[in-house]
Amino acid sequence: MEIRQLRHFIAVVEAGNLRKASENSHITPPALSLSLKSLETSLGVKLLDRDRRGVALTYAGEQFLPAAQSLLKQIDDVRSSLVGCKDSPTGNVRLGLPVGLNNALAAPLSRILHQQFPGINLIVEEGNTTTLERSFNNDLLDLMMSYDIQTQVDRKIEPLYVEQLYLVGPYDPDLLDKSDIPFSELPNYAIVSSPGKHSMRRTLDRYAFENGIEFNFLLDFQSAHSSLKLAVEGIAHTITAWDMIHDHVKGKLVSARRIVSPTMERTVCLVSSLCGVHSSAVDAVASSIKAAVNIAQEEGKIRQRLTTLSN
Repeated sequence: MEIRQLRHFIAVVEAGNLRKASENSHITPPALSLSLKSLETSLGVKLLDRDRRGVALTYAGEQFLPAAQSLLKQIDDVRSSLVGCKDSPTGNVRLGLPVGLNNALAAPLSRILHQQFPGINLIVEEGNTTTLERSFNNDLLDLMMSYDIQTQVDRKIEPLYVEQLYLVGPYDPDLLDKSDIPFSELPNYAIVSSPGKHSMRRTLDRYAFENGIEFNFLLDFQSAHSSLKLAVEGIAHTITAWDMIHDHVKGKLVSARRIVSPTMERTVCLVSSLCGVHSSAVDAVASSIKAAVNIAQEEGKIRQRLTTLSN
């Protein structure tokens, strides 16, 4: 099994057919097909089913894909650690960001990296916390931002700040964005939220249990964008942080009221692994994230109660 064979396999899976994958990989289709067959022979299993419509993963291929991605990530990390130095780190860094945080940090983080670390190629995976956690556990992310993460022996958990949560509904000119709503009034509103074990739902369930109320959940959506869309249309309210809605409030698409008595909040954390290679590029991105948080706050994209950022 060779590194190039792993790259060819992943390229074909991502492209969905040999022709497009060969163009993306700058290799002829016959050579690409031979590389895949050699990989399957070395593993002793069939990874792909091929027909005129394209390619599809076999069961063995589905099991092998995350392992191949993880192996290539480790190889790229080693290359980055050897090539990059502390003053001018280079290489790929994979960062997992929840939707709201990406909405607030994408621009300032991109500016910082472009100006200070042009050799770093940042690959951002946006998603809900459950999806990001799965990617991080499969070693497909170098860094991840999430909420209320507990200490773990194999991870470095850095609390960055505490964000407050807002009840969000359709735009109402009579409601100021800085007005508050008591927590006890929340059961009066139909709420759309992420389901199950997603971070926001865990936060809502914890506050409801601690304060002896039940939310009126109208719908469950794994998509924060969809939940916000329903709030814009006036179909239901949603509960989220300022980073998710700052542009919607500014554009008069929604009204937001801070939840108080008690104040609903959660801690934003930066997560990295304590296992394997930790390149200078990953360290540079981590420090850039902290700087981007400060910039986002100054720009009104983040509202935080407490800052515990370290230099």
